[in-house]
Amino acid sequence: MSGTRISVIVPTRDRADKLARALASVTAQTDPPQEILVVDDGSSPEEAGRIAAFVAATPDARLLRQERSAGGAAARNLAARQASGDILAFLDSDDWWLPHRLASHCAALASPATVLSYNRARLTRSGAGTGRGTVGRAPPERWPLRVAIAGWNFVGSCSSVCVQAEAFRAVGGFDPELPSCQDWELWLRLSRRGRFAFLPEPLTLLDVGPHARITTSARAVETGHALVHRRAAAMASSEAEQRYVAAEHLWTLAEIESRFERTRAALPYMLRSLLRCPTERALKRTPALALRAVSGPRGGQG
Repeated sequence: MSGTRISVIVPTRDRADKLARALASVTAQTDPPQEILVVDDGSSPEEAGRIAAFVAATPDARLLRQERSAGGAAARNLAARQASGDILAFLDSDDWWLPHRLASHCAALASPATVLSYNRARLTRSGAGTGRGTVGRAPPERWPLRVAIAGWNFVGSCSSVCVQAEAFRAVGGFDPELPSCQDWELWLRLSRRGRFAFLPEPLTLLDVGPHARITTSARAVETGHALVHRRAAAMASSEAEQRYVAAEHLWTLAEIESRFERTRAALPYMLRSLLRCPTERALKRTPALALRAVSGPRGGQG
């Protein structure tokens, strides 16, 4: 993909130390980007100074700043408006990449029909990248892309994704009004414009440690999922598609309840999902989630 320009976009807020790790992984790429846009989303004065110093010491990096925090979606949109690249590569400041990640995505996006590429990611609580499972799966083969992604976010988070800049701007970027699931909602709109390419190698490491993230807020996750599901449901046309999307939505609600230790509340969603449409995801995960639900939360509260 000779001549293709890559713009890396990194939103951050009060995460100077983690940002240093993220930027180091970008500069270590075998196929380096032409620019790195770091958006400081209203950090404290002390952290803002440290972030500015890290950016100044990073080749091809430029600092943008939102004086008041407007959230990661608005930060990414700000950078995308100023990006000069043909490809936008998103990286959250608490995550990092393997060295050949961008090279792999450039190859995957060589076809003009492919608007988005995504790789599998490894979950970790360790700076060394100790594995705790992976996220990111190939699209379910039974359904068209628009229906598959309407069912559930098998793509994963922004740190695993590269997007054709033209397609990103054509659909309007991220929706900053959503409290969560902004990534999933963007994937929904992009699925109408072309193909997604899946890279099965775990090229991204996602830090799921105890630091504050949107995904640690039950209210934000539940509200965002409900809002986006209403948009996703409209993408299903036939009765079979509607049943599939509804079943995946119910299964996701079961997993949300389990994630926030409300394990008994997960059971009704599990049963309704299986009755609506026994999807491959639900059938694979039912034993573990059911066992956890009947055993109760680890903290002892049902």
